[in-house]
Parts: sequence; structure tokens; C-alpha cells
Amino acid sequence: MKKELRNKIENIISNNPNADDREIAFQLMQLLYENELQNYIAKDSKSIADLVSESINQLKSNSQNYNTIKSGFADFDKTFGGFGLGEFIVIGGRPAMGKTQLLVNLSLNISQSIPVLYFTFDMSEFLLTSRFISSVSGIPASKILQHGLTDEEKNKLSFVESQLSKHQLFVNDSCNNSLTTFKAHCQKQVEENGVKVIFIDYLQMMSSNKYRNSRELEISYISRELKNIAKDFNVCVIATSQLSRAVESRRGDKRPVLSDLRESGAIEQDADKVIFIYRPEYYGLECDYDGYSTAGLAEIILAKNRNGSLGSIKLLRDNYFTNFRSFDTYKNDFSFSQNRLDEMIAKNPNLKNLIDNLDLKSETPF
Repeated sequence: MKKELRNKIENIISNNPNADDREIAFQLMQLLYENELQNYIAKDSKSIADLVSESINQLKSNSQNYNTIKSGFADFDKTFGGFGLGEFIVIGGRPAMGKTQLLVNLSLNISQSIPVLYFTFDMSEFLLTSRFISSVSGIPASKILQHGLTDEEKNKLSFVESQLSKHQLFVNDSCNNSLTTFKAHCQKQVEENGVKVIFIDYLQMMSSNKYRNSRELEISYISRELKNIAKDFNVCVIATSQLSRAVESRRGDKRPVLSDLRESGAIEQDADKVIFIYRPEYYGLECDYDGYSTAGLAEIILAKNRNGSLGSIKLLRDNYFTNFRSFDTYKNDFSFSQNRLDEMIAKNPNLKNLIDNLDLKSETPF
């Protein structure tokens, strides 16, 4: 150990006689982390020829693209290609839009095949676990928390336990005030459990010992560190973020835009993808532009995407706010089997003209 580093460690211990063990441990970890950064050796540069050759070989092969992570929502994956390793993704929305619900659903979808680490800064492990139980069982979280389950709902719990045991999902509700501890825990989970996706709920609840006099600078620092974690550990980091109240005072349908992100300069700059959750029903808009009901409708808006296209998809939530599911455009999807239509006409020839006028053609049985 270098003499300079040893002296700094001794100073931290000797100069803080009244500090508790946690504060001393934090200062020591911060010192070691800063020393590690000073001694960090950048990886060797690669020639463009080698990089292109490696990429082309991957494209030509029929093997799965392990840099892509599917969200579990078919429309999102089809339209935007899912998520990517090394990406820092922000999911923004006003309160009651369903940010935590979406994160719970995404983590359950992804953790069926890929190890996931879920940091909750907004609620305890117990409260978050109730959300997971609610999502799998369909039982409202309020009934679970109030222990108001019926016998039938209690019988579902064994099934829930069996299902959740199959998920590679790790939950943590600590690391609130130390990015050094947070980063160290991420590294441990990546190395020991092969974690590929890190969820954070939510960004504004995080804090650090730097820039305490400026919340904007502190958020900028946190945002940059989350991006570095995604890149350095080759994982996908997905964090929820609150939006400013400017959304509420704006006229029109109140769809969020990038400038609505709190401390948006840094978050907007660092994020590879920015996704907004928008529920028109929340603002009293009962019908969309086509005249269809907005009951349970959530629009997922991809407002920034470094690695693809922009746009939006629709999801539906259930009545108890336990799950989002793919949007079913039932008005266009209902179809008949031609064989079944022929059987109906054989029994009642008068139906032929009606069926011909309606132009009911499909190969899908019903």
C-alpha cells in the first residue's frame, strides 16, 4: 500500500473520534474508490478492422443477439427492439401514472430468463414484495397489505410462491446515501449472480455526499454515474424519474415532453432512451382521437432513442392496477374461419348474401 494512501486512511480514522462506524466506513470506501479511479488503466484500443470483422461475424451468424433484452411487451419489442446492454434508460411520469407498476411488470418479464437487480428507494422490501405478489396473483396490493384476503385468494399464494421462485430477481432497499456503496453492490451482483438489468425506483430519491448545496448538480452527478455503471459493467440500467408540475399547467392533452423531466438537462443528456407513461384517463379525457374509450389505457411514449426510432405504443392496465398488458385492438382483430362460415351457410343459405356484404374473410378459426 502506498504511503500516501496509508496516511489518508489513518487521518480519516484518527481525525473523526466522534463519528460513527458507518460514516468512517463510508469515507474509507470513498477514498478507496477515488484511489481506484486514479490507478485505472484504460483498456487497449481496437482497430476498426477488428471491430467491423467481429460485428459482421455476429450479424452473419444465426445465434441470438445477447446484447438485446426483450421487455416482455410484444408491441414495444416489435416497434423499438427492446432494451440494450450498456444503455441507461429513464422512465418518466407524473404521480399515479404507473411508473412503479411498469417497473415491477418489466422486472418480472425479464427475470424469467435474465438476472435482474431491483433497487427501491421509495418503499421498503416488504411493500415492494407485496407489489410483486399482487402482480403475479392479480390480488389488489391494498388487500395484501391489509391482510384482507379471502380463502380463495389465500389459496393462490402457494402458486405465487412457486412462480416467483423461478425468477432471477434480487431486491435491495439500502444504499440511499452512498453512490460508492451502490456501485459496489451492483458490481458484486454482476460478478456473483450475472445480473444484466438494474432497475432503480426512483432517481430523485437517490442522493450523494457531493454537491449537497445544489440539487441540480447532485442529480447531474448521479445521472452520469448511472450511465457509467451501465457502460462499465455492460448492463442495462432502467430508472424511473418524476416529471415537473409544468405538465399539469399546460393546456391540451398534457402529453409529457423531454423538458418536463426534473433537472432535465443532465438526465436528458445522459439517457440513451427516455420513455414516458401517459394516461389520458387521469386527466379526464374519456375518449381518444378516434373516439375509443381511454379506460385503463396507458400510452408508452419513446421520446428519446439513441439506438432506434421514436414513437409510442399502447398498454392496458387492469382495474386494480396490478399489471400492464399488451393493448388488444379488438376492433380490428375479430375474424372468422372460412370453413365455419361455409357450415353456417349450408345450414341457412339465406346467410350467404349477408356474409358476402360483410366481407368476412379469414383463416383464423373461432
